[in-house]
Amino acid sequence: MNQPKQFDNTVWDQLVGRVTELQDNPAAGEHLVYRLLAQYLPALLSAKTQEARERVWSALWSYLTTTATRAKPFALPSSSADDLIAEIQGELTRQGYKAEE
Repeated sequence: MNQPKQFDNTVWDQLVGRVTELQDNPAAGEHLVYRLLAQYLPALLSAKTQEARERVWSALWSYLTTTATRAKPFALPSSSADDLIAEIQGELTRQGYKAEE
């Protein structure tokens, strides 16, 4: 069975690996890619309205910037979260994702 290209973790590993705050913490990067593929991308791809898509992006931003815990081994500054979300959006566009209106 073919996996949609949005769920191929190779590109996401590379994208997350460029985040300065995660470069010295591979476990945090792996954790983020897992959450992105397991939770946020499926929610985004199944969102039917612009409002629903904005809720997904907002939830991801909140997740990225929330204080680190044992369960979430990183926290990004707001500017890094903004940059990462822009990179994710750009990658989805490159992959042909089009938000349905």
